Amino acid sequence: MILSKAIRYVFTGGLAAFVDLTVFRGLLAFGVSLGLSATSSWLIAAAVNYSATSRYVFNQATSRKRASLFLIGALLGLSINVCVTLILVQQVGLLPLWAKLFGIGTAFVFNFLINILWVFR
Repeated sequence: MILSKAIRYVFTGGLAAFVDLTVFRGLLAFGVSLGLSATSSWLIAAAVNYSATSRYVFNQATSRKRASLFLIGALLGLSINVCVTLILVQQVGLLPLWAKLFGIGTAFVFNFLINILWVFR
């Protein structure tokens, strides 16, 4: 059961990551700052992710309570995502897009655990 949810979560997370990266790249191209681009793209991706995860991974209707819990967990994931992105760009010297990929990956694992253990239990 957890494995099937994890596999479906990869797909919903992949969709959210695609949205996140696409918006992030677009914002950077328009001259928006790195931190604001990373945050804004994440917010849009989080809305897509909650909707898809509720229905496709956990077969539950969206609700205000779960949306609130999801947002709290996602904000923690955002902190991880943005910190990893900024550290890898500013301290390690990675290109922003590569750093963002690592930020997304790190937050992905954290968010799955939060969702399965807390939001949708």
